[in-house]
Amino acid sequence: MLQRIRAHAHKELLLLLRDRTGLLLVFAMPLLLVTVMAVVQDAPFRDFSDRQLRVLYKDLDDGPVGAAIRQGLEATGSFTLTDGRDLTDAELRDQVRSGRHQVGVLVPANASEVVAAGSAHAMALLFNPLTGDSTATTAPDSSRVWMVVDPTVKHMFRDLVHGSLVRVLAGISSERLLADMRVRIEALTGNSLPALDLRRPFVGVEQHLAAGELHGDLVATDSTAHNVPAWTIFAMFFTVVLLAGNMVKERTSGCMVRLLTMPGGTAERITGRIAAYLLVCLAQLALLLAAGLWLLPLLGLQALDLGAPDALPLLLAAALTIGLAATAFGTFIGSVCRTQQQSAILGSTAVVLLSAIGGIWVPLYIMPRAMQAIGRLSPLHWSMEAFNTVILRQGGLLELAAHLVPLLLFAAVCLLLSIMAERVVSSR
Repeated sequence: MLQRIRAHAHKELLLLLRDRTGLLLVFAMPLLLVTVMAVVQDAPFRDFSDRQLRVLYKDLDDGPVGAAIRQGLEATGSFTLTDGRDLTDAELRDQVRSGRHQVGVLVPANASEVVAAGSAHAMALLFNPLTGDSTATTAPDSSRVWMVVDPTVKHMFRDLVHGSLVRVLAGISSERLLADMRVRIEALTGNSLPALDLRRPFVGVEQHLAAGELHGDLVATDSTAHNVPAWTIFAMFFTVVLLAGNMVKERTSGCMVRLLTMPGGTAERITGRIAAYLLVCLAQLALLLAAGLWLLPLLGLQALDLGAPDALPLLLAAALTIGLAATAFGTFIGSVCRTQQQSAILGSTAVVLLSAIGGIWVPLYIMPRAMQAIGRLSPLHWSMEAFNTVILRQGGLLELAAHLVPLLLFAAVCLLLSIMAERVVSSR
């Protein structure tokens, strides 16, 4: 029995080695996908501190407020500021509209005066009752900083600029209030007081990544960590095109008739076929992991972090299970299709759809809730979660099993249906 299974596996490998186009499909195409998609998706995965937004800054204030706004925006590290003082308002808007700058910021001429007047008004309301000063105070004039945004800029970048401006202006107002308050208290008490520093919060923030967490929010933080596992899974499942195509070719060319005259049954043929393509899946895994470790860093991307060395057995277990599910799915497609065109179209379309909803192209958490619910039914999502559990979440065997068991059940169903379909074909 083992000899017959080995013979079937050897036959499948020979067919694959003779198909140079097929070899490019299962090895060169995934390598190209990993490289291109990692580079393309690198910017969305990066922090905003990479100076992605070009800001045209026009300061009409020429005072402390205009200088403080510019300094505050530059300190965030998210913007590259260009001086636009010599531009008219219409020219500033036109440069932003044309895409030469993503955002335009215009500080009005009276910004410093408005901040000073607002602080003086607040001090009068606070201290006049204490000093007995009955001088009436009037509310200061209002003033606004203009923010002109290119219509093509995404909402998250608009919110980034708006939030940065609000934070900087709030800091300017708070510092002016504290400075004026210190002056008033010094005048009342006759004592000199130290200046207060608002730049350091009393309660800080310390960030940690959750480890050993199975269903938390820990996700890939760079394009390498997402794309290498994702497109490895896609490559494994995309072998359905070759596997199913070879199965259909055997039937249409008459090879199946000769195979049926040999000793052994349908299960042995399928087992040999799966064994051969499992080797192909493991070879794909090795190629794409090598690309993540050594090729992508040459392109300026983050190197793939495989975690602790003791996680390699779990990674191998996940890869074998994913490969089994992928080859079982390919065997099922090959069993139900009657022409190579049918197998190619059905197999490739099914894999593309399952990968799109399963979090291969973009992480599942970015999708709408309805699509997330549908995506969790995709075997490619279970595969992605298995790799994430090992590589990112540092999970153990029990946590990994929560994703491997559905894949094994999926593979078992596909194999059972394949055996039934092939026996129907063999009986004709």
